[in-house]
Amino acid sequence: MTTKRQTLLLVVLVTIMLAVATQLGNWAESINPDGIAPHPVAEGEKPVENLQQTSTEPRNAYWFGVSIGLLGTSLLYCCLAMGLLIQGRTSAEKSANKMVYWIGGLAALGFVLSYLVDDYFY
Repeated sequence: MTTKRQTLLLVVLVTIMLAVATQLGNWAESINPDGIAPHPVAEGEKPVENLQQTSTEPRNAYWFGVSIGLLGTSLLYCCLAMGLLIQGRTSAEKSANKMVYWIGGLAALGFVLSYLVDDYFY
């Protein structure tokens, strides 16, 4: 079980993840209010037939920014969990702390939510 301090840290990490995601969503929408249009095919280039997203309608910029925010904070939390895991392995304790698993799980949740929000694999 986690202590009150660890629980507070997890709540802060979740709050940071949500704040970054919504702020990046707002930023992306303010930059591209009409949405994010796919790149046109240049002259002389052959279009790829098997792309997943073949529609020419623009994607919602807000949800794209939210997805990027979730992805970025998840990568940060993944690095944090790996750093804590390496620190635990090099110190006297040989088993990983439960907090490492909680932060790693939060990172994995962010990766999944990033895909589910924008339905686009980066």
